[in-house]
Amino acid sequence: MLPRCSAHCSKHPGTMWVALPLCLLSALLATGSTLQCEVCASREQLCSGPLQPCALSEATCVTVVAEMRLEGSSFSYTAKSCLEPKNCEPGHFSLTYAHNVTVRANIACCDTDGCNAGAIPVPTVSSVPNGRQCQSFLRVGPYNWNEKDVLACTGAEDHCVEDYGVLTLGDIKLRMIAAGCGSPGACVKRALVKKYAKGVPEIPRQAKCYPAPRAGGGIGEP
Repeated sequence: MLPRCSAHCSKHPGTMWVALPLCLLSALLATGSTLQCEVCASREQLCSGPLQPCALSEATCVTVVAEMRLEGSSFSYTAKSCLEPKNCEPGHFSLTYAHNVTVRANIACCDTDGCNAGAIPVPTVSSVPNGRQCQSFLRVGPYNWNEKDVLACTGAEDHCVEDYGVLTLGDIKLRMIAAGCGSPGACVKRALVKKYAKGVPEIPRQAKCYPAPRAGGGIGEP
């Protein structure tokens, strides 16, 4: 593109200062390329898919893996996609609510072609009490536990988390009102739209996270 533009400008010197910026822009667009990320989604703890070009604003590849346990049943989800850098907050976190309902998630971000290939682990949480406690309450989709209780926190879950909103996982939407123990990584939520990956947004209406108080009276494991 650039040689042809130069020739055109030399034949018409009067238009050179107008055409030259357009010529340079065309050359940059012709030689530039966007980031390519692996894109997939699965209800398992791993997935793979083709490399797809990202939009110019999406300069990050992301992998999200999560596992939720409800009364002995488990639900897993993995997503890989392009994402805007401002929305990518890497790290792992865990949450524990009443009746041993748990959420475990891990997020990885990178910025080179195909860098989100492969798998990342779901974090594990120690069952050893850490001497802290939080109020617990949970309502997720059709599951409903209305009673409020006190929950003994374990492992690295030394914060109290309270939030409610809607989590979208592909074609699944879960309305959630919850309070319980969480790890520090769970404190990134705000009362705005939170994007984990394409097709995996959460809309917290309220999100609170604060250091869990010390347990009084030697509260035991839930």
